[in-house]
Amino acid sequence: MTEPVGSEPEPTGSWAEIFRGRNGLYTLILNLGMLLFAINQFVVATVMPTVVADLGGVVYYTWAFSLFAVGAIIGAGSAGPLREAFGVRPTYAAAGLILAVGLAGSALAADMPTMVGFRLVQGLGGGAVASHAYGLVATIFPQQLRSRVLMVVSTVWGAATAGGPAYGAVFAETHLWPWAFWTLTPFAVIFAYLAWRYIEGSTGHGRLSQIPYWRLALFALAVLMLSVTSLFDEVWIVGALVIAAVIVTAIAFQRDRRSERRIFPRQTIAIATELGATCWIFFFVSMVMAFVNTFTTFYLQALHGVAPLAAGYLFACQSFMWTAAAFVVASVPPAREPLAIVAGLMLLVIASLGVAFTVEPGPVVLIAVFIGLSGVGIGFFNNPAVQRIIAVAPEKERQMAGTSIQAIRNIGIAFGAAAAGMVAAMAGLVDGAPRPVVANAMEWVFGVNVMFALAALAIGIRMLMRQRPTTVRG
Repeated sequence: MTEPVGSEPEPTGSWAEIFRGRNGLYTLILNLGMLLFAINQFVVATVMPTVVADLGGVVYYTWAFSLFAVGAIIGAGSAGPLREAFGVRPTYAAAGLILAVGLAGSALAADMPTMVGFRLVQGLGGGAVASHAYGLVATIFPQQLRSRVLMVVSTVWGAATAGGPAYGAVFAETHLWPWAFWTLTPFAVIFAYLAWRYIEGSTGHGRLSQIPYWRLALFALAVLMLSVTSLFDEVWIVGALVIAAVIVTAIAFQRDRRSERRIFPRQTIAIATELGATCWIFFFVSMVMAFVNTFTTFYLQALHGVAPLAAGYLFACQSFMWTAAAFVVASVPPAREPLAIVAGLMLLVIASLGVAFTVEPGPVVLIAVFIGLSGVGIGFFNNPAVQRIIAVAPEKERQMAGTSIQAIRNIGIAFGAAAAGMVAAMAGLVDGAPRPVVANAMEWVFGVNVMFALAALAIGIRMLMRQRPTTVRG
């Protein structure tokens, strides 16, 4: 990247410097892209029950979340090689245009298969936008300003959490849900224009050989196999697809481990190592997040008659409490990080059990408490786990370990959403299902979810017990 030109003074690290001159333009562009990526997730969670009510196709409900995550995996995984091949400006602007196409396509969708197909496109564009944004923070802004820019990005995510449900509810309650996508589309186009007009950088070498096509395709195929299970009633077909998805995922990680340009550190799936164990915990926690988030607005409206606006904000409770809990553990010393991780996982298990037992009988207030508690658990776990992954990674793989965390989270979310859809379909969830059938399906969904929370806790306790003798000797 080239530095901004002109007679601007040497940066000192003040807040004002990220909002004036070329830096101000860069801050605007980066955060507009991140805002679109973030608010899209909360808007969709709020409007999806209305979309299904209008279009039918409840068996595709979770596809809207799992295919978006698949697109985000592919978009983020290919962003770096595309940037090296064609340069920052065209690839960043193209990501915005792809997001705009996905939004417009969803607005025009006349059935659920079309809707979820364009959700995949949204994920491709949004994942690339987010990946480029974090890379540009490191290359556009001087070191003195990076922490402040990242704090602005965090504030944007907070704004999306606060405003996204209300924004979506405006269109959900009036059954004008296409306009939830239409009104975001022009902003994606404006973002693409600004990125093309003002982002500077090299032109790239023009070679696409470094994109990990096969590995990304294998991850996508595995999630699609799990998603397709919601279309079948035969247990043997569902079982075969699940086994095939596990095998394909293992092959993808094995190919990555042998690659010269890896996406993940070599020990990512080696559960006997601290790095591998923490990555596995990240995967299971992300699955739990997906189970909770995918169906929250759906069952609140279907079983408890909660309005879309209120359901959207109950869904956002997890994000609010996640942020609050993150501040609590921000000063935890490295020696206490495993304890914070296990404490967070225990809270997540309690929250998962609570949701499983209250999803049908309620009351809604208690459901909200458990959703918020799940956010507290994730907040306690997340940052210490990120720091552990980076700290225990080999020196040469630390940067890779840091950048791979979001990919692991996306894979977990994609698998979780697909698995939730599979369980709901096997429990009898179909279009027009009566309340008892919906209640039974949700009880199965959140009952199975407890298993993934327990798996994460078991790995966390094992990791903590293995470290305790070393801590005592130290």
